[in-house]
Amino acid sequence: MKKTLIALTVIASSSAYAEHHKKVELSDVDKCYMNAVEKYPGHVLSMESEIEKDRLIYEFDIMTKDGREVEVECDAKNHTLHDFEVEYKKGDKAFIEAAKISESEAEKIALKKYNGKIVDREYSIENGNPAYEFDIYVAKKGHEYEIEVDAVTGEILEVEMELYDIGSED
Repeated sequence: MKKTLIALTVIASSSAYAEHHKKVELSDVDKCYMNAVEKYPGHVLSMESEIEKDRLIYEFDIMTKDGREVEVECDAKNHTLHDFEVEYKKGDKAFIEAAKISESEAEKIALKKYNGKIVDREYSIENGNPAYEFDIYVAKKGHEYEIEVDAVTGEILEVEMELYDIGSED
């Protein structure tokens, strides 16, 4: 009887362990991560969780095998990738030639939308279109917002509320 009870306990606990790990392996962030690195093989530098148009989005910054730094977003619900961008360093010739408004003009536009402190900025080209991206911490709201400004027209392209940021792009 003791041997049967021990065997049943081991089987039950093994099953519970396997079920728990199955849930972890199939989480939304894991599915998004796998889709991102499958599409853009390389090293994930950072990951952010954001709210964009009332949807949960995971954003991955990846250093690809060919040396490009890319940013890709993944919808947490259906695990689809979108908003692929190639990122550039400040002063990069390709970005400067494509941009029609200055960084300071874009900064003013972003701060007019969310008055706060700029804590990070990025320069990217998505589908041939250059954009400035500003992370602005708004103390009154207690959140950081990511504002993407078209570097040609000055139009605000995206506004996202950041939930968390893991890793560093530097």
